[in-house]
Amino acid sequence: MTDKTTSIADSLGAKKSTNPIPQENPSIISSEGAIGKHFNPEGAIGRVGEKIGGPLSKEGMIGSQFDASKQGIAGHVERAVDGPRNPSGSARQS
Repeated sequence: MTDKTTSIADSLGAKKSTNPIPQENPSIISSEGAIGKHFNPEGAIGRVGEKIGGPLSKEGMIGSQFDASKQGIAGHVERAVDGPRNPSGSARQS
């Protein structure tokens, strides 16, 4: 995604009152939230992609879009709902 998309997501996230580091108040759809955590590779939905493998694994073309530590769809959603950071267990990037 573009720098403009990242900038917009950061701007939206900075206005939120949620913060999953240190897991004080994560947004429900962030990677630490009640719904979002199921999409992590160790979550209920993420494990299915890992088991199938290929493009659905966390390193695959589709599965990597759900890794909030990367610059795909999930990374931008994470930034928009919880601020300009990358999540749980990732190499945090700014």
